[in-house]
Amino acid sequence: MMKKTFLNILCFIFLAGSLQAGIYYSPADSTVKSDTVKSRFEIRQMPEIKTNTETEIVFDGSGLAPQNVRVKFNEFFKQYLAIKDALVYNDSYSAVRNTIKLLDDMRSKSADIDILNKDDIWIFFINNYDNIRRKVESAKFITEQRFLFNEITTGLKTFIKQYGLYDKTIYLMQNTSDSTSVNAEWLSDSRDKKNPYLGLMKDTIFVRVKEVWKF
Repeated sequence: MMKKTFLNILCFIFLAGSLQAGIYYSPADSTVKSDTVKSRFEIRQMPEIKTNTETEIVFDGSGLAPQNVRVKFNEFFKQYLAIKDALVYNDSYSAVRNTIKLLDDMRSKSADIDILNKDDIWIFFINNYDNIRRKVESAKFITEQRFLFNEITTGLKTFIKQYGLYDKTIYLMQNTSDSTSVNAEWLSDSRDKKNPYLGLMKDTIFVRVKEVWKF
């Protein structure tokens, strides 16, 4: 386990969650087809400026985690935004500090939440917390931190879709620049198009809203 890279650890913790999430919902089954159908979320297309479209996903609270769990995820999401903002401003020090705080909060604030403590992926994270934290601390360059941020985003998307947030509308943003991965995405609490992968110099030019999630 000590020899595993941070990517392998986070991919197992977070990306493997997509396999578990498949047990709870199937995208093909989740689209609301009539007023009488109850589902986890409703998907509908909305036109966006220019030729792009964005997908709106309305999550049904009855299919998500209890309110107290979603409130905790609101707190985690707020800390995630602090990481995003640090990367926007090329603040390497704050990016590491805020990532560590997110990990610390995830460990300490989940201790009394039964639904998380029964989640195999969450348990794996807790058991490997020290290794993961050391990997974050060793990421000294902004390019490394942006790479890790991308992995954290992938994982957070899985957990938010599975457990939900409380009374929130958030935005899945996509970086469209060829200078980085075309799949580079991040979550935001607004349509603010400051790009954590490029920083302020080239932010709004290479950004689009991909999805809107309503909880």
